[in-house]
Amino acid sequence: MNPNLKTAIDQLYLVFAKYEGRSTLEGSPLYDDIGIWRKELRSKKLRELSDEDLTLFTGKMLLTWGDENDLKYYLPRILELTAELKAPYDIWTIYSRLKDADWENWDRQEQSAIQDFTLALWTSLLEDNSEKAEWEFKDYFHVMVNFYPNFSELLTVWEMQESSAAYKHLSNYVLDEQRNLFVNNFINSTEKNTRYIDAFKAWLISEKVLNKLEETYYKNETADFAEKLSWAEQLLSNERKFSS
Repeated sequence: MNPNLKTAIDQLYLVFAKYEGRSTLEGSPLYDDIGIWRKELRSKKLRELSDEDLTLFTGKMLLTWGDENDLKYYLPRILELTAELKAPYDIWTIYSRLKDADWENWDRQEQSAIQDFTLALWTSLLEDNSEKAEWEFKDYFHVMVNFYPNFSELLTVWEMQESSAAYKHLSNYVLDEQRNLFVNNFINSTEKNTRYIDAFKAWLISEKVLNKLEETYYKNETADFAEKLSWAEQLLSNERKFSS
C-alpha cells in the first residue's frame, strides 16, 4: 500500500467520523438473529473489524440491514479492507451500494474522499506485484471502469506507471479479455460496458502503450511473466495494423 493510499484512507475516517453514534443497525423483521448480528458487529472498535466481521453487513447493507448512516459509519473500514485486497464482500457489490445510496450527491467532502480513495486504490493496485493483486486485478479494474467518473484519468494513471507490475497486469488482462475487447466489442464485467470500449481499444493499441510493453519486456526478459508481455505486445501490434 503506497503512502497516498494510506493518506486517502485516513481522510475517509476523518470525513465519515461524524456518523459515529448515529448507526442504528436496524434491519428486516424477518431476521431472527439480527440482534446477535448487531451485537457482534458492535463488539469491536471500527478499525479492529475484520473482513469476516463485516461480510454479513456488507452483503445486506441498505437492502435488508442498515440505512445510509450505517453505511457511512462502516464505509471507511470496508474500503480500507478493500484496499488491503481483503474486501468483506465482492468489490462490485460494495460500489453498487454506494451507487444505490446516491453517493455522488452526498456532501462534497464525502464525495471527494471516496473519489480520492478510489484513484489512490487504482494507483496502488497498478504498483502491486503480489500474486493476490494479480488475481484481483480484473475485478478491481472492472469496478473502476463502471463506477469511477473519469475513465480517461484511469488510463492516464496507467500509462504513467513505471512499475513492471502495471504492464504485467496489462498483459494478463489483454490476453484474458482479447475476444471480448476486439471481437465482442465490450469491456466484460457484471455489466458489459460498451461506453468506453472505443477509447480503451484506441489506448491499448497506441504507440505509448506498445512502447511501454516493449520496454517492460526488455527490463524483465528473465522474469516468468516476460513471455506474456511479448504475446500481449504482438497481439496489440496486430490489432493496430488491422485498425489502420
